[in-house]
Amino acid sequence: MSKTWVQRAVEETAQSGPEPGGTILFLGGTDTGKSTLLTALGRDLAKGLRVAVVDADIGQSHIGPPTTVGWALMEQSTAKLVDLPAKGIAFVGDITPLGHLLQLTAGIVTCVRSAVAVADVVLIDTPGLVHGPTASVLWWTVQTVLRPQRIVAIQRDNELRDLLAGLQTGLSRVEQVTSAPQIPSKSPEQRRNHRNQVFMRYFRNARVYNVALDGVAVRTSRTPTRENVLGRIVGLSDAHGADLAIGVIEHWQPAGKAVAVRAPELDPGQIRCVTVGDAKSNPMHGRS
Repeated sequence: MSKTWVQRAVEETAQSGPEPGGTILFLGGTDTGKSTLLTALGRDLAKGLRVAVVDADIGQSHIGPPTTVGWALMEQSTAKLVDLPAKGIAFVGDITPLGHLLQLTAGIVTCVRSAVAVADVVLIDTPGLVHGPTASVLWWTVQTVLRPQRIVAIQRDNELRDLLAGLQTGLSRVEQVTSAPQIPSKSPEQRRNHRNQVFMRYFRNARVYNVALDGVAVRTSRTPTRENVLGRIVGLSDAHGADLAIGVIEHWQPAGKAVAVRAPELDPGQIRCVTVGDAKSNPMHGRS
């Protein structure tokens, strides 16, 4: 990728601010350079401000595991978002926004609220869902709820025209950036490999916890049976609704009295809600 493109885009995006307490939402299709530009801008802003990054690209997560929105604090020396330790996550339940627009919106709002409490500026990375009515409704809603100070729209040609037509300039300043033509496209296999590597790193020191479900809420879009929940990724949240971790179901007792979940180190006594997602994973091999 041309450094000239990144430097030029950072200069254009940084010219008008941002004001402390503001949020910047990055929109663009797949492989348009959203994460690259966000990282470069974040490093630049971190010279004088506390900067947080919310990663809502749930299928190609860099902060936190796939199926979640994650957030972290940016350092001036940050080279890659994947190197940032997550300060918090919000479980969405799948690696695609399709069919999970409410959960994704809630996850973004939850992480932004946590991030603005400790940062001067929050940068929001997003998945490449930008075409069609579903994309328009998603980002209209996110803009209406979050009221980001700025929306940076990255496009190769004019492919975001319809989406941008529905965004209200009175709610956010919309800035359009032209993507570099030489940005390589990732294949489905490359995307799957990235996701699997992140899963493997996340579950590297995981263990199995037996969670009694007495007094624990179970959220699921299907009637839970052993056949349809084994291997599914679950969100494990505490009494305040904060997600402690994600895990993978390894055993489900008849009548749903208990569940065995492989998850990173946590206190199982804090679990007050188990949300069964739609995605599956093998935590021992990182496959999704």
